[in-house]
Amino acid sequence: MAELLLDSAIRVWVILPIVIITFFVGIIRHYLSILLQSNKKVELEQVSDSQVLLRSKLLREHGSYIPQQAFQMRRHFFNDEEEGFFKTQKRKGAAKNPMSDPTMMVDMAKGNLTNVLPMILIGGWINWHFSGFITTKVPFPLTIRFKAMLQRGIDLASLNASWVSSVSWYFINVFGLRSMYSLVLGENNGKDILEFRH
Repeated sequence: MAELLLDSAIRVWVILPIVIITFFVGIIRHYLSILLQSNKKVELEQVSDSQVLLRSKLLREHGSYIPQQAFQMRRHFFNDEEEGFFKTQKRKGAAKNPMSDPTMMVDMAKGNLTNVLPMILIGGWINWHFSGFITTKVPFPLTIRFKAMLQRGIDLASLNASWVSSVSWYFINVFGLRSMYSLVLGENNGKDILEFRH
């Protein structure tokens, strides 16, 4: 088959709007999830335990980089039979099941609502508005099995599997803009924008 040439107007009227819409919906979704999340009380005991576990993990992983005497002192602090932190600290049992706590269930529902609903609505709108456009071509050859994934909404049997439809371009953007969210929102804020919260 002859090589396709795409109209340059597709870049302005299809590719850029999908990127911009996807980006701003992700930003709005992030701030909406911040507004909807409830304030959780963190107990001092939980923070202390998590820090001790982190310190013991770091000692296990990097203990060979410190002198042997320093390693033994730290190991004694954690694991001594009579005075070790893990032996003397009696903590409550395991954390309670999140499915039994109504507030945690509401928080999970809010997180799912702010993540899934906008993705479905914007994806449906893009499917309706930009249906049938070929937007770009991936710069490497792909097997025919990628055709269904990358050419959603275009039923051309003779089209090379490397071409990407507008709907597939939207999903590539949804999952590919994570580094842009990290850049705009800060490193810690952007990394979990697509994960289900709580």
